[in-house]
Amino acid sequence: MAPSVMDCGMEREQEQEQKRRFSSEEVALHRGLDDAWVVVDGEVYDVTEFLQSHPGGPEVILEHLLEKDLGQLMRGASNNSDHAHSEAAFDLLKEYHIGSLNDMPCSADSRVMHQAKRVDDKAKTYTVDLSKPLVFQVGHLGDCYQEWVHQPIVQKESPRFFGNDFLESLTKTIWWVVPVIWIPVVCWCQVIAIRRGFPVDKLLTTLPLGIFIWSLVEYTLHRFLFHVKTKSYWANTLHYLLHGCHHKHPMDGYRLVFPPTFAALFAVPLYGVIALLFSRIWAPSVFGFGLLGYVLYDVTHYFLHHGTPVNDATRNLKRYHLNHHFKMQEDSYGITSPIWDFIFGTLPAKLKYDSNVLQ
Repeated sequence: MAPSVMDCGMEREQEQEQKRRFSSEEVALHRGLDDAWVVVDGEVYDVTEFLQSHPGGPEVILEHLLEKDLGQLMRGASNNSDHAHSEAAFDLLKEYHIGSLNDMPCSADSRVMHQAKRVDDKAKTYTVDLSKPLVFQVGHLGDCYQEWVHQPIVQKESPRFFGNDFLESLTKTIWWVVPVIWIPVVCWCQVIAIRRGFPVDKLLTTLPLGIFIWSLVEYTLHRFLFHVKTKSYWANTLHYLLHGCHHKHPMDGYRLVFPPTFAALFAVPLYGVIALLFSRIWAPSVFGFGLLGYVLYDVTHYFLHHGTPVNDATRNLKRYHLNHHFKMQEDSYGITSPIWDFIFGTLPAKLKYDSNVLQ
């Protein structure tokens, strides 16, 4: 029988009590990109592995490493309200907890906070055993599924979905498989169009058109299908397979891009719609470049989770997307660009009039 959530919470509490106590001087020795410790409400966390995953980028954490305690800053109790963190952010801390600060006793308020902000907590009666295949468990969460799936667990190891090895393999895809499989299809679609009489010089027209169409499809799928609210057993199960697993385990590198089989299921109706909107000659070219837009989307998505930003544009886009995971799950649906969020009013409130987010 799977251990209850409350039992797991008690076990974690006992483990924390056994962890080390550190002096401020010891913590101060860990202030670099390759060795970063922080203090939050008197508790010490080794966040070295999380630096590259931080929505604001590693530099945001690094510039505050010299502060004695980040608790108030994380709650937004500073001149910069942008630092106000969500429950999910405090949930993530437990993964990196290594001890307590011996010259700053943990207050009663902070103990309550750490107990209240625990993943899979809040003393619910449902159980999810993370050590066992997850897919056929999550359906039992019922009304609690939406809350559970949006409390992320940041770990690079892939969770087990199915007990069957073949089914399990179908859920995992290495990122480079996407361009390897779909770029030849993109090229073949252009060949078909040209054979049907499509002018080669018009490819410069259908290239941006196809990518534009995909960007709208990307936004629509993400907002209305991937974030549909579910509560029945099979609806929860299907949603977890489709997108919920990505929000629960956002750093799972094998489930950041769509498996080719499932991508093909979306490609067929997309071609049907494009064939209705365009002539027999234009449709293959538009569809092919729409697929190119999809390829750019999937590799960009992988980069936003596992890549290192190289300029302000990629840094802002990474921050924008990771904020969707850890802070603003009800908006910020654009992946490759926030332009459709701007058009349809799903930008975060504080960004709606900030032109920098669209740069």
